[in-house]
Amino acid sequence: MSNNQDLMHSDIRQKIYSLNDIAKFARVTTEFIQECERENLIQITVMQGKIGYGPDTVRRLIRIRHLHRDLGLDLTAIDCILRMRRKIGDLKKQMNDMQRRMLAREQELTAEIQRLRRQLALESDWKTM
Repeated sequence: MSNNQDLMHSDIRQKIYSLNDIAKFARVTTEFIQECERENLIQITVMQGKIGYGPDTVRRLIRIRHLHRDLGLDLTAIDCILRMRRKIGDLKKQMNDMQRRMLAREQELTAEIQRLRRQLALESDWKTM
């Protein structure tokens, strides 16, 4: 990444942007942004006492623009897709958490089996003496 891109990315994460700014960044009209607000696809953010739009809104608007312009979806369909994507992400996170817990439990059980094997070996050695 170039120095300009680094500065832009660090700057984007900390800023609140105006309606006109995010319209430029996302390459959409201000009317389209307002329509997305009415449909609750994006929300205004308050950060450091400023009211505007955060960097996540820019990324979300770019995704919405792609779905709307490139794929021809209306805002209701886009809302459904975005909700499903979020649910899929949540489910993936739950699956990863479950896999981690299962792996930890497997390791616990393996350790317990090894302990029991050692104990059984000691008891059988003791009985044969």
